Order: sequence, then structure tokens, then C-alpha cells
Amino acid sequence: MVSAPLRPLLILLGGVSIVLGSIGIFIPMLPTVPFLLLAAWSFSRSSPKLRAWLFEHPRLGPYLCNFLQRKGLTRTQLHRCLLGKWAGISLAIYLAPIMAVKVGLFLIATSVSIYLLRLKRLAD
Repeated sequence: MVSAPLRPLLILLGGVSIVLGSIGIFIPMLPTVPFLLLAAWSFSRSSPKLRAWLFEHPRLGPYLCNFLQRKGLTRTQLHRCLLGKWAGISLAIYLAPIMAVKVGLFLIATSVSIYLLRLKRLAD
């Protein structure tokens, strides 16, 4: 826990991160995972109740717990991550008007895919 003056700021940061991460599920240019990790970090330092809510969330909790605590993903989680990422990034690449942006998006998506594929596989 942090000092009392910082607590509301961290709670606000976590809340904004949840909102942005949730929007990022549907908008390919907005990253979901970094915002959820930021929310987990800020709630862990400011509010045990909000941290518990995030980690017990039926959709987000299993991904966060496996990634942060068990250092891996299940095969189903991996497939969902890769499918969602490539569906979204493909749309973004298609809509991007500049070739350099298209190449950059492809390289970022490829790098993230390699990272995800190298994570430990957990039992489903």
C-alpha cells in the first residue's frame, strides 16, 4: 500500500486503465494487455478490494492470474489472444493508408506473437 495522498491517484489510474483496456478489446490500435497490467499494478498498491475484483473478474481474471502468477497461458487463452490480435491488426493494416505504418503494425504483431508463443503452456 502507498501513502494516503497517492491512493486516490492510483485508483483513478487503475480505473482509467480498465476503461482503455476494455475499449482496446474492440479497437485494434489500442493495446489491451498493457492497460490491464497497469490496472493490476495500481490496484495492487492502492486497493485490495479493487485488486481482488480485477483478479476475480470472470473474463479478465484468468488471463491476469495465469500471466502474472503462473507465468504462462493455457492453450485456449493463447489461441484467443493470437486470433484476436491478428484479426484486429489485420483490419488495422488494411485500413492504414501509409505503407510504413502497415509494416510497423505487422512487425509489432509478429513480435508480440513470438513472445506469446514462447510463454509456458498451462493446463486448460
